[in-house]
Amino acid sequence: MTGSGWLVIFASVLSSIPAGVRCLGVVQLPNTTGISGELLANQSVDNFFSLWIVFNNDDIITSDKPYTILAPLNNASTQISKERLESHPQVVKRLLLDHVVLGQKLDFNLGANIKFTTLGGRTVNVRNKRTEGAHSLYANGAKVLNPGIDVSNGRLVILENYLFAEDLTDDHSFLQDMTEVLSFLQSGVRVFQHLLARSNVTRLLSQAESYTVFIPTDNAFQKWHPVDYGFYPFSVPEFTENVLTNHFIRGNVRQDLITDGQVLKTLGGLDLVFKKQPDGRLTVNNVELIKGDTPLTKGNIMFLPDVLFVTDTIVKKLREKNKDKETPPPISYPWKGSTFLSHSFLMLGGTPGYRHITRFLNMADLSDYVPGSDYTFFVPTDEAFEKAGLGDAPDSYLSKDTGLTVLLSHFVKGRLYTRDLKDNTTLETLSGYNVTVHNKQGRYIFIFKVFVLNLVNNNYNR
Repeated sequence: MTGSGWLVIFASVLSSIPAGVRCLGVVQLPNTTGISGELLANQSVDNFFSLWIVFNNDDIITSDKPYTILAPLNNASTQISKERLESHPQVVKRLLLDHVVLGQKLDFNLGANIKFTTLGGRTVNVRNKRTEGAHSLYANGAKVLNPGIDVSNGRLVILENYLFAEDLTDDHSFLQDMTEVLSFLQSGVRVFQHLLARSNVTRLLSQAESYTVFIPTDNAFQKWHPVDYGFYPFSVPEFTENVLTNHFIRGNVRQDLITDGQVLKTLGGLDLVFKKQPDGRLTVNNVELIKGDTPLTKGNIMFLPDVLFVTDTIVKKLREKNKDKETPPPISYPWKGSTFLSHSFLMLGGTPGYRHITRFLNMADLSDYVPGSDYTFFVPTDEAFEKAGLGDAPDSYLSKDTGLTVLLSHFVKGRLYTRDLKDNTTLETLSGYNVTVHNKQGRYIFIFKVFVLNLVNNNYNR
């Protein structure tokens, strides 16, 4: 450790990180050039700072924000060996980040309980406890030996032991390590993380097995996103889950060990075909891999500038089957506050057989009752209204009182499909009344205390 500060180590390796990997995201760390090696040695915390070499191959941004570093003693009961540093680098990185607070110089002498979030995203509680007849500060379970040593733009807090030391004894799986690595990245892979969290793909990953994942960047997903409105293929859960599954393979695969023409099977059973170009570039299914591995204890991460197994033809067919997922243009007529109502009104107004519901909607100001979007509208046909004796009713007939209640009883919050209309399902309508669905061999009958609506026979009875 040099007297100029421990982050000098990082500055020397940044230029060697591949530009493609650097764009995916960064680890942000405080600027500690004001901390001398002599100070660290005198406080017996230099072993802790020497561990930060684990970030040498990562993309680092040095922040000039104020900071607090909670540094455990050299003789802490938890020790991190060189072997542990090499075998579980991601675990060590997470542990170190959980000893840093960026943006604050915490004052442990305030007297009250303190709660804060570390750079690793974990919560630390500082409390004053009475032990052996004296009061002492504890950060989680670690005793605070020195609550504050001010350094340039920051503060050191000396601890008797590590925070979250239990992390070092856990046998982490591929999924845990992958999640931790992605959490370090400030940007670049958020879409993949979001989609993966909402899927069931991780259930396919065994605790004991090794895997390699090919992660598309945010820009890769953005290529399929409509500019203002339209169809986004990853709004279809089944399709998204299938695509993500086919970005995982079994085994710990490294780029320099992949051979030209090698074929590997994804967890979804599809082929990944690798090609090595004369200039050294590596492609998978004709998509160039971003150069560089992100090795984990039980696997590897590689990054892609495109999403695999998604083409214009596939998306076109998917759109035809999932038109309900297509976002509409941002219209505000005739109800500025209700996108759903406005689109329903315009669509029904141009469709034969829905003249009555259109005129009733036109006179009923429902925007306060049906704001925004994401509803299901059970629409009575003209024949249904006429059978109910409402064919000659004035346009304002359903605009207030009982009529308004009847109209609102055709709206349900949330998007429903016929597969959701199971026998004896009870739905709460926007009128506040419940409606019970009876599925009689494909005939849907809705029972409500005011009316009975049979969608098959178009009967609408008061």
